[in-house]
Amino acid sequence: MKRLEKLAKSAASSLLQCENVRVISHNDADGITSAGLICNALKRAEIPFHATLVSRLDQSLVDSIEPPVVFCDMGSGKPHLVSQIKGEVFVFDHHTPVGALECLHVNPHLVGVDGAFELSASGTVYTVVREMGENVDLAGLALAGALGDRQMMIGANRTILEEAANAGMVEIRPGLKMDDGPVDSVLASALDPLLDMTGDPEKTRAFIDELGISGDLPKLKGKDLSRLSTALVLKILMQGSFAADSVVGEMIRLKKEVVENAFEFMWILDSCGKMEETGLALTLCMRDTAFLAECRKINQDYKARTLSEVRLAQEKLQETENIRYVLLDDMDAAGVVSGLCVRYLYADKPMIVLNRVEDMIKISARGNRLLVFNGLDLSVALKEGAEKVGGHGGGHSVASGASIPIGAEDEFINHVDAVVGQQLSEGHKG
Repeated sequence: MKRLEKLAKSAASSLLQCENVRVISHNDADGITSAGLICNALKRAEIPFHATLVSRLDQSLVDSIEPPVVFCDMGSGKPHLVSQIKGEVFVFDHHTPVGALECLHVNPHLVGVDGAFELSASGTVYTVVREMGENVDLAGLALAGALGDRQMMIGANRTILEEAANAGMVEIRPGLKMDDGPVDSVLASALDPLLDMTGDPEKTRAFIDELGISGDLPKLKGKDLSRLSTALVLKILMQGSFAADSVVGEMIRLKKEVVENAFEFMWILDSCGKMEETGLALTLCMRDTAFLAECRKINQDYKARTLSEVRLAQEKLQETENIRYVLLDDMDAAGVVSGLCVRYLYADKPMIVLNRVEDMIKISARGNRLLVFNGLDLSVALKEGAEKVGGHGGGHSVASGASIPIGAEDEFINHVDAVVGQQLSEGHKG
C-alpha cells in the first residue's frame, strides 16, 4: 500500500493543478462509485468536471475526448487507445495492465497488489482522492464498488474498511449480506445469493415458516439470525456452491451514503448502470436523494429481468470438457448471469455467456476463487480466444470479457476450452 500511496500522491498533486477535468468511467457499480469518488473530490476542490459512464473504451470515445481526462475502471488494458490522447491523461484502474502507459497510471497490479480480489477500481481511486483533501468520508463508495466486483474484504480492501470504521464512516456487524426489508420479501427477490426459492414467494414463505422466523432482516439477532444463516449456508452447499461466505459474514453499514446497506447500495448502482440510467446512479454517489425512489424501482425491475435471463441460460446451457457456455440474444445482464451461475449453480467450471448484440458477439466469462486457485486465468483465455477469431478480449483472472465477429462462436469456444483445460491441468500439477 505504501508504494500505491506514492503513485496516488503524484496523481492527486497533478489533478489538483487542472483547471477542469473530463471523467470517463465504466458503467457498473465499481465504475460508478469510482466516478462518484473522483467527482466528489473535484467538486470539493472547486475544479469543474464533466463525467461520462460507458460500457467500454473504444476508438469513437477516444476521438471525442479533450484532455485533461481521467479514466476510471478502464484503460490499463488498452494502451494503444489511451496513447492517442495528447495532453494530460490519468488512468485509475485495477485490470491487468497490458503493455505500458506513458500517462499517470495508478493500478494495484503495478505494486504487487491483486486487483482481481484485493482492490477494485473504486478502491484505487479512493487512494487518490484521500490525497486530494479531507475525503475519508468517501470510503463507503470504495467499499460498495469492491462489493460490486465481488471482492473480499482482505488486503487493501481491508485497510480501507478498517480506516473507514475507525473514522466512524461505516459500521461493521455480523449478519447476512443481503438487502434490508422483511425476511420473506428479501429472500424471494434475492439474486445474490441465487437460491432455489428465488422468484417463488410461496416456497420462500414455507422456508421461513419452517424456521419460525419473521421480521426485518437487518434487525434479526441471536438465535433467529443464527438459524437463518445456518439454513441458507446448507441450502447453498446443497446447490453445489462454495460461495456461502459471500452471504454470511460482515454486514457493512454506510453512515454517510444515501443507502446505508452497502450490499443494497451496490445493487442499486449496478442496476441503474445496466439499465442505462448512469446519470441517476451518479447522483446517488453525489449524495443526492432526489431520484432514490426511482433508482430502487429500476433495481427491482433489473433483478426480475436478470432472474428470467438466468432461467433461460439454464435451459440453453451447453458444456465442453473444461467450460460451460450459453449463446443468447440481446441480454441485459450477461456478466451478472455468468457470475451468478458459476457462483451458485455450476461451480466446477468457468461460465461463459455469448450475447449476440446487433453485428457482434459480446462475451462475459466468470470463474470463482477455487478455479483461479487451480490455475484459471480468464483474461488470458479470452484474449487468446478472441484474437484467434479476429476479436479482442481481456480483464481479470476471475472475470473477463471479449468481443468477436458473428459466426466465430464455435472456433472461439473450442480455443478457450483448450486454453482453460491447459491452465487447470498445469495448475493441478503445480
